[in-house]
Amino acid sequence: MVMGKLSIALISAALLLLFASVAAQENILVSTRIPDCPWADSHLDERLNLYLTSITNVPIIRRQLPAFADTAGFTEILAWGRQQNARFLVDISMARIDLERRKQTIFPLLLFRYRTYAVATGTIRIIDFKKGRMTKLENIAYELKASDQWQIFDDEKDDPELMVPADRKQILFDRLDDNVALSLCEQIKALTRGNHFGS
Repeated sequence: MVMGKLSIALISAALLLLFASVAAQENILVSTRIPDCPWADSHLDERLNLYLTSITNVPIIRRQLPAFADTAGFTEILAWGRQQNARFLVDISMARIDLERRKQTIFPLLLFRYRTYAVATGTIRIIDFKKGRMTKLENIAYELKASDQWQIFDDEKDDPELMVPADRKQILFDRLDDNVALSLCEQIKALTRGNHFGS
């Protein structure tokens, strides 16, 4: 009787270890590199963390890539990822978070419209460690428009009247951070919906 209970306990423990191992290999590592914004504080990383907490069916692990990753070959990155017991790496590298002003001539020499945009550009790379391949590498770009400003006759792009006030800049970039974080989270969620796992 004792041997039977011991056998059941050993089998249960082995099954738990097996399931834990399988689950560990389905972790998604998320790494972000986000530059400073010259106009406002960026909270993109915090917003992304907040949205990632909504993913409950697969463990999401925030982990920065090691220092050698910038110069390492694909084989070295695969080896590193497999050491982490991860299935995927989602590497988000933002190159720029900034303001852009764009001019449109409405009537030549008379009326001009300036539009200011908060912009964020970068790349997203997704590596499937189990299959040993890159499943996505693409540029990403987001923008959010501030209110239009108009000029009559002057056509002076450095006119202070065209500048977005400091308090409005922070609000603009906060909204941009939220849009970018939500979009990136949706792309990460796509990995947890059966598109890749179990294949």
